[in-house]
Amino acid sequence: MAKNKVIDPIGQILTLAARRHRIRTAAMLSDIGLFPGQDKVLEALQGVEGLTMSEIAATLDVRPPTASKMVARMAAQDLLERKGREGDARMVMVSITEVGRGRLDDLRRIAKRVEREALDGLDDKDIRRLRR
Repeated sequence: MAKNKVIDPIGQILTLAARRHRIRTAAMLSDIGLFPGQDKVLEALQGVEGLTMSEIAATLDVRPPTASKMVARMAAQDLLERKGREGDARMVMVSITEVGRGRLDDLRRIAKRVEREALDGLDDKDIRRLRR
């Protein structure tokens, strides 16, 4: 008599895949001195003059005090700089530094590596289907 195999619901499989992706990405970010979320700040700031703290909080989908702590930590690492907005010194503008720009190449490399690892074992047809 054949044993009945329990089939995991798709939601559980996707949740597990997402969790493993976050864990792997976090480990690779740690290797270059970043914490999860800091990569998103650097990516949001590339190619723009700067963002306000509330814009950064909205980008990260976190509360402003959380974004403020993250920006303070990143400024201490010389990844970001904070300046008063011209004409309104009460408004703080955050921009990426040269050191921060240098990390963007590392972030692209990490993203490609994590994607390669995640797709390992899938053929081109499966990858196209997954992207759709």
